[in-house]
Amino acid sequence: MTPFVPVNYSPSEWEVVIVGDGIAGLSCALLLAESGIKPLVVTRGKGNTYLSQGGIAAVALKDDSPYLHYLDTLRAGRLLNDPLAVKIAVYEGQRAILKLTQWGVDFDKNDTFFELALEGGHSKRRIFKVKDYTGKAIYESLHRKAKELKIPFLKGELEEIYTSGGKVAGALVKTEKGFEVLNFKVLVLAVGGACSLYLKNTNIQSIGGETLGTALWAGAKLIDTEFIQFHPTVLKGTKYLISEAVRGEGAILVNEDGERFVNELAPRDEVARAIYSQIKKGKSVFLDFRPLTERGIKIEERFPQIWGILRECGFNPYEQAIPIEPSAHYFIGGIAVDTYGRTSVENLYAVGECACTGMHGANRLASNSLLEGVVFALRTAEDIALKLPFLRKEKLKLKPTYFGEEVRLNPQGVIKKIQNLLWERVGIVRKGVELKTALRELDEILAFLEGKRNRSLEGRKLFDLTLVAKAIVLNALRRQESRGAHYRQDFPFERETYGRMRFEVSLEEVLKSP
Repeated sequence: MTPFVPVNYSPSEWEVVIVGDGIAGLSCALLLAESGIKPLVVTRGKGNTYLSQGGIAAVALKDDSPYLHYLDTLRAGRLLNDPLAVKIAVYEGQRAILKLTQWGVDFDKNDTFFELALEGGHSKRRIFKVKDYTGKAIYESLHRKAKELKIPFLKGELEEIYTSGGKVAGALVKTEKGFEVLNFKVLVLAVGGACSLYLKNTNIQSIGGETLGTALWAGAKLIDTEFIQFHPTVLKGTKYLISEAVRGEGAILVNEDGERFVNELAPRDEVARAIYSQIKKGKSVFLDFRPLTERGIKIEERFPQIWGILRECGFNPYEQAIPIEPSAHYFIGGIAVDTYGRTSVENLYAVGECACTGMHGANRLASNSLLEGVVFALRTAEDIALKLPFLRKEKLKLKPTYFGEEVRLNPQGVIKKIQNLLWERVGIVRKGVELKTALRELDEILAFLEGKRNRSLEGRKLFDLTLVAKAIVLNALRRQESRGAHYRQDFPFERETYGRMRFEVSLEEVLKSP
């Protein structure tokens, strides 16, 4: 379809533009700035980095090794991981921690070393943390450093990616003042994932993921979209997750009868399914903090953010078990990239949750996401810095698009329909017949929106969100097995054939009618 170009816009010229200011986007921006390249950072506000409680995994103790971390990651990912991506991440973990400390992140320390935590799926203590608000501490430290380095920021939303001759050449950003068309050599997407497409989710933004659809229109491909990680312990009825580190310190999961029903430190997919099974049986599930107090741990000191959330919501973890439920938390799939963040479109890169390096395989190991964000953002920045002097800026030849008559839409109604559809039919436990129903209903939404995509910005956004939802369902149907975060009730076991398969989705596939 014809890209949208507004009649009135402000043009500007840049070398590099980064969309997103979480850990991945800012790590890339900071290293570029230290290399003498000041990118423009486009942000629409705080992202999911800010909410991260647990920490960042990296090997540091004598009894641990990158190879052990590698094996833990493969085990959690059910061997679908890209081995090279995993090796790069775990062997460059200390470099990532060093860069973050150089940029001002003050990880917790004790008398002898960093105070490392243990989380589910890890065989050793290797989680660098700042109390239970690691993401907030990282976000604020990186922003302070960006201000110190005078990196320019633009508040706005990416609406369109322009290409020329098969190369990315520009982007349209909507700001409070109007539209800006950015002409550049390189574009880096660091826009987060698509879990807000689910009715119950932990994402800070009310809805997101449409930029993955925008990337599809630019020629990028999505991969591993069937893998959605559901966080097992979210405060019931809220978006507030309760960090895995709480279970790492000894908190236990019980049902309403007081029975423990799962190993609390098993990989997240196993714990989430066990809780889901209890809920389907009509039993409420609780997280009991009280074993921590038996070990002399003061909840308000070790987990001050969680303590504040619980008290604000009227709970006292010293006196009662806390009601919890699973929610969509992390988009394991994303834009297909190599280990330098390069997509299938020349000069278009992606880092962080919106990108898929293959590191996580079928299930993300706790605290590996922040590690992935830093490690591959640094590699992306180095690749860009090396190539930038030799890249030619493509000239943008833009013809304004006429939207025509005003289009009346009910965007919240469409979004709620998609969220309910994914939660009910493409959730923690899936069945082929339900997936086919979901696919049919998403195609009906696309048919309804088809004539509206080129007639309003809201229509374009809704269309692109629906494309991403369809990409999730397409790959969930293709994977006729259960592996990691993808559980098929009609195919409840892993099948060796699928352990070697990873599925890409192109624009042509998601546009195709059944």
